[in-house]
Amino acid sequence: MMHPYELRLSHFQAMVIFALVISIAFGFLSRRGAYKRAKYILWSFILFLLIGVGIGWAMYPFSR
Repeated sequence: MMHPYELRLSHFQAMVIFALVISIAFGFLSRRGAYKRAKYILWSFILFLLIGVGIGWAMYPFSR
C-alpha cells in the first residue's frame, strides 16, 4: 500500500532533479556574477544529463 505522502520517481526524473540541484550548487560555489553563474549552471546541467543518458545507454546491453 502506498503512503499518501510517498513520492515515486522514475530513474530519469531522479537524474534530472539531481543534475539540477548539483548544477545550481556548483554554479554558486564556483562563479561570480549573475551571467557567468547562469551560463555555468545551464552548461553543467546539460552535461550532467548528456553524460547520465550516455552511461545508461552504454550499460543497457549488459542488463539482459
